[in-house]
Amino acid sequence: MRILQLNLNHCRSAQDLLSQTVRELGINVAIVCDQYKNPGPHYTWIADSNRQAAIWVRGGLPVHYRPSRPLSFFTWARVSDVYIFSVYAPPRLSITEFSALLANVVEEAQGKRPLIVAGDFNAWSTECGSSETKPRGVNLLDAFSVLDVVLLNTGRTPTFTGPQGSSIINLSFASDLLTPRVAGWRMERGVVTNSDHRAITFNLSDHRPHRGSEGP
Repeated sequence: MRILQLNLNHCRSAQDLLSQTVRELGINVAIVCDQYKNPGPHYTWIADSNRQAAIWVRGGLPVHYRPSRPLSFFTWARVSDVYIFSVYAPPRLSITEFSALLANVVEEAQGKRPLIVAGDFNAWSTECGSSETKPRGVNLLDAFSVLDVVLLNTGRTPTFTGPQGSSIINLSFASDLLTPRVAGWRMERGVVTNSDHRAITFNLSDHRPHRGSEGP
C-alpha cells in the first residue's frame, strides 16, 4: 500500500492536481487535510463533518470500517487490515479546543490496531524536528503517548513553507507494531502540489504481524 499525505490548503487548483499526483506516484490511499471540496457521494472518499480532513481510497482496496457518523476535524477508515486516521487541527483552534480534538482522536483510536494517524496538527515540538517546542506540541505528544505510536517523520526539512515562514507541522504516526511494515517515509521533491505544504509519501508492506487486529 502506497500512502500520500497532503494539506491542500483549501485550494481548488491543489485539489485538481491531486488526481494527477496520485496517478503519477501510484498512490493507493491519500490522507488529505483542508480540502477545497468533497466529491459527490462516494464510498472511497471518507470525510469529516466540516470539510477539514478526508481519506481517499483508490485501486479497489477494501474499506472494512468507517465512522458511523461524521466527526469534526478528523476521520478514519479501516483499509485492508490497517486503521488510518486523517486529522486537521487549524491554527484558529484555541489550546482548549485543540486538546479536545486530540482527546476525541485518542478516544476514537482506542482498540484500533494496527494504526496510522497523519495530518496537519499545527503543533511545534523539537521531538518532531521543529526548532522549538510550543504548548500544542506538548499537548500532542502527551495525548498520543497512550496510543503507543511512533513518529515516522525524519530530518528537519520543513513540511510547510509560506509567506510567514516554514515549519514541520505535517506529521505521520504509526503504532509501534506497524512500524516494521512502514518504509520510505519522505517528502516528495519536484512534485507540484499548488499548496504551500509538501507532499509526503510512504509505503506499507502487506506483511501482517502475528497478532490479529481488533475490530472497532
